Amino acid sequence: MSEKKIVELEEKIAHLQNMLDDLNMVVFRQGKLIDKLNLETKELKTKLQDFNDSQSNQTVNDDKPPHY
Repeated sequence: MSEKKIVELEEKIAHLQNMLDDLNMVVFRQGKLIDKLNLETKELKTKLQDFNDSQSNQTVNDDKPPHY
């Protein structure tokens, strides 16, 4: 192979390695964000369940007020 072709291949490899590193960083950040969102979703589900439980424990007074 000629020296020029070897240099071109090395440049392409360097470019591909840089792109791979960038993509790995994107995937890493997305994974952290997904983990954070999953945790927030679990917390919201728990809060909603607690709220629903507290609401179901309260008696609802559907009687008409005495002045009717």
